[in-house]
Amino acid sequence: MAGSFVPQLIEEPGDEIGGASGTKLRFHVQFQAKRDSNEFPFTIANEIVAAAIGQALGLNVPGVHSYLIGGTPYVLSHLIDRRSDMAKPTPPPVTSAGLARWVTEHPREVHGAILFDLFLANNDRAFGPDRRNLFLNSDDRLVLYDNANCCFYRNRPSAGIVAGIARLDAVEADPQAMFDMAHKGNTYFELLDTWEFIDFWFSRIQALPDFLFEDAVQRIPGYLARPTTTERQRLSQFLIARKRHLVDHIIRCQSSRFPRLPRRGDHA
Repeated sequence: MAGSFVPQLIEEPGDEIGGASGTKLRFHVQFQAKRDSNEFPFTIANEIVAAAIGQALGLNVPGVHSYLIGGTPYVLSHLIDRRSDMAKPTPPPVTSAGLARWVTEHPREVHGAILFDLFLANNDRAFGPDRRNLFLNSDDRLVLYDNANCCFYRNRPSAGIVAGIARLDAVEADPQAMFDMAHKGNTYFELLDTWEFIDFWFSRIQALPDFLFEDAVQRIPGYLARPTTTERQRLSQFLIARKRHLVDHIIRCQSSRFPRLPRRGDHA
């Protein structure tokens, strides 16, 4: 299905560029930019780490780049063509039905998205009719964008949450700590219902070497004030430990967060 959202690809004027690898052209490509703020001090870091890990897992996470523009750091996320019924402004009701059908027909991909977000402690994904921060691209593949609320998270004074190491410590000590936005009623985590697909994606996460997580953190530019060196080290430790204990954390939250998931061992 052709997408009604078409990213801009503008070819620069001039002659083709030659070389040993063949003809090359230069294009300007469209991105969406975000920057850090007092409320969201780790937006750039979170997006960079999520993109590196999501792509390593084989998920469709848009590529990101960080640049200093006029002295201000930004993270730029590549805008990707999407299915026409995924386009903004708010699509017609058929979109919700279409997404529901897609979820039913692609349970492994849905579980991959959920395991990815659970691993990165991202509580901001939504699959519902009124709100969603994912879409299907023109190849009918699930694209996971807007990962700024993973890992270090953001400051939420009303919930007593301080972004950074404090948030990592809280989630590591109690898996329920990542669900502070459950009151929004996003349809998402309750879609986790099959241990076969949980084990499939958990095995992928476990197969990623520790150095990959360390490298994902090292991709965060040094010109950012946050995260500090200590915060970067803590995030690497958090990710390496979490890849070993994620299923245990799912079991601990099963009755309250994953009501459709059978008891471990009942799925055989």
